[in-house]
Amino acid sequence: MRSPSNPNQLSPRGAIIVGILFMVFGAYPVLLGLGVVHGRPAPGVQPWVVLAAGSMFILAGLAMINGYAVAGGSQANGDLAADAPLAARVTQFVLGTSIVGLMFAVFAWVAFGSGERHFSSSFSIPGLSTSGQSSERTGRIVFGIAAVFIGLFFVFGAVSGAKRLWRDSQRLLPVEGGHASEPEEQ
Repeated sequence: MRSPSNPNQLSPRGAIIVGILFMVFGAYPVLLGLGVVHGRPAPGVQPWVVLAAGSMFILAGLAMINGYAVAGGSQANGDLAADAPLAARVTQFVLGTSIVGLMFAVFAWVAFGSGERHFSSSFSIPGLSTSGQSSERTGRIVFGIAAVFIGLFFVFGAVSGAKRLWRDSQRLLPVEGGHASEPEEQ
């Protein structure tokens, strides 16, 4: 499942297999959230939260397939390959921002949504492990802090990703005269 040219990167076939597995794992929560299958989420959990959680897995599977099987994998800096089509870049941007946006929505709901929440905590280091119940206030504070950071990451990622897409579109789209402009060397 590794690419022969880069052993640290998934092959297109491996990406499709892993992507499909992610999508399969996300299917049940999506179907549960939509009411297609019957199940029992934790008391007080809204169906949209279950739907969002499952959707993150499905979108991650699609991103895996798009990033490695369609766009040819990533470079050392995490960006898609320099010769990746603009459509694959746009798709990866939409999938990535959607995943982070859904994650923000779930964390914000846990932190700030109405209803009672129950939290547990655990701490483990080699030779020592402890677990127990945490207060609702502590859990909401932790999720609130995480939601703020995820929200900031979402904004930063959306803005910087949109700028990068704009630069790529100017570099990759045809110019007057019918010839595509040459990629810039970095």
